[in-house]
Amino acid sequence: MFLSSYESSVDTKKRVSIPASFRKVLGGAESVYLWPSLDKPCVEGAGQALMDAFEESMGDIDLMDRRRFALAGYIMGEARQAKFDEGGRIVLDAELLSTAGITDKARFVGLGDRFQIWEPAAYDAVKAEMRALALDSLGLLKAKPRRPGPVGQE
Repeated sequence: MFLSSYESSVDTKKRVSIPASFRKVLGGAESVYLWPSLDKPCVEGAGQALMDAFEESMGDIDLMDRRRFALAGYIMGEARQAKFDEGGRIVLDAELLSTAGITDKARFVGLGDRFQIWEPAAYDAVKAEMRALALDSLGLLKAKPRRPGPVGQE
């Protein structure tokens, strides 16, 4: 699970270090998937598991449904694999840098099944708005019943 947030420098070759804890979540994969966010000024990132879940979910939409083409075209069509170098860095191409307004610093924000890469000041500017929305959305979180554990460990 991608957790927490980290700030990283972007070098002159447009390389940025993926946080070590994020690389660990990727389970030794040689690359990560990146695509421009559909609704925010940032880059989305994930491993193979989320890309497989997107594909499976899109498969549930009728083959000729325009929304399927739109989702697939935007997520799958815009996604690219960024290979890790020996130092755990990836290159952010010009389009991704431009999408997020990233120049010399990048903020990685874990979202559980995926992460986002923001220009730090842009993330700070929306953080209060996201907190307010999260507060208003608390009722969407449902407590699940506890599963009984082994006898004597309840």
